[in-house]
Amino acid sequence: MSKNKLIDISPAHIILFSFFILILCGTCLLALPIAHLKPMPFIDLFFTATSATCVTGMFTLPLSNFTLFGKAVILGLIQIGALGLATMSLFIISLFIDLGLGTRFMAGQLFELDSWHNIKRILIFTFGSTLILELLGASIFFTIFKSEYSVDSAIFYSLFHAISAFCNAGVSFFHFLTEQNLERYNTSYIFLITTTILTFIGGLGFITWHELMSHVHAYIFAKKPHRLSLHSKIILYGAGTLLVVTTTLFLLLEYSNTLALLSIPLKCINAIFHAVSFKSCGFILGNLTDFLPATIFLIMIIGLIGSSPGSTGSGIKITTFVLFLSTIKAVINGRASVDVFEREIPLDQIYKAIAIISLGIGWILFTTFCLLLTETNWSFLDVFFETISAFSNVGYSLKGTQKLSDFGKIFIMITMFIGRIGSLTFILGLKLKSKKDTIEFSYPEERVMLS
Repeated sequence: MSKNKLIDISPAHIILFSFFILILCGTCLLALPIAHLKPMPFIDLFFTATSATCVTGMFTLPLSNFTLFGKAVILGLIQIGALGLATMSLFIISLFIDLGLGTRFMAGQLFELDSWHNIKRILIFTFGSTLILELLGASIFFTIFKSEYSVDSAIFYSLFHAISAFCNAGVSFFHFLTEQNLERYNTSYIFLITTTILTFIGGLGFITWHELMSHVHAYIFAKKPHRLSLHSKIILYGAGTLLVVTTTLFLLLEYSNTLALLSIPLKCINAIFHAVSFKSCGFILGNLTDFLPATIFLIMIIGLIGSSPGSTGSGIKITTFVLFLSTIKAVINGRASVDVFEREIPLDQIYKAIAIISLGIGWILFTTFCLLLTETNWSFLDVFFETISAFSNVGYSLKGTQKLSDFGKIFIMITMFIGRIGSLTFILGLKLKSKKDTIEFSYPEERVMLS
């Protein structure tokens, strides 16, 4: 393939087809006799592969039905799905050969970077930090699990939970056991803090962490702070604000409910744990049905906003939400441009943010309508929550995903897939005609009534 052809490849096509191929390969591996203990319907295997690849954590059958090989396949799908197959492929290639101009340009488009000259350094940082953090987390979890399980099981559970936390998958090792949540660890400071840190770091995004490390390095050795990009500023302020607001609201709502029997310090750490998990991960310290209705609504809002672009989390993304709010602010103030942190946002990104939110909400409404027709025994809240949970890849379920009909499973699988890669990316990935083939022109301007 020539460099020009490589440059012409749309990032949306790469993301769409790489995820789809990964799901197909995962389904084929899970269908092997050595992967499961008893025969399973193909649609459930396909659902499991889709959920793992999209780091959602919704399953239609117990993961205890899989062998060690099957569980390893699921863990591999979570790891590759969180980092992205295309990103992993570029990293492996960069270890052996120097990335050419076309490949670096394509990688820059995948990461949505203005400058793609340091793309190899960012790729190495991404995978190096992932490996170090997951191994460090697994070693900490092992100190907890070694007294509860055999050494082999403790090692596997520790590694599985560390990867699941960092990848924001929310798939607990308890899916392999009779228990289905992490309530027994709601008083373990080490477990709660380690899981929260891994989840938060994974959801913040590798580009932001790379800039922060460069900032710290420049300040320590050169005594000259490295300027943070607008992207990282939005992520840091947005993620920090969401964390504080969600933690406070959860404390107020659940203080005398699910947190009633805990001490004040444990109430706080449990609230922070859930605030981070609600964004895209899906871990929970108890039963979802025990939460107040207002808390359920809070989960839907925070899950829909999601994590950061270029992270292991999903949702419409923090930057998209901030640009959307900034656009509303600009309209209210009568400004023709949208500004964030004394920087004007390009008009094409404003259009893109509005399109992402509109397409996402549109798909959620469409899927909810279809599920209300196929799942006649489900209430509106059960269906709506299931749809938002699938789209935001949080992985919660009020009714139980395993109770879905085959048509319902198909709709949820598509919703998980669209939520993971992005609604706009999904639409662009289906387009056969490239932007280069499109002739741009404009019509005369005319205003219409809006209110």
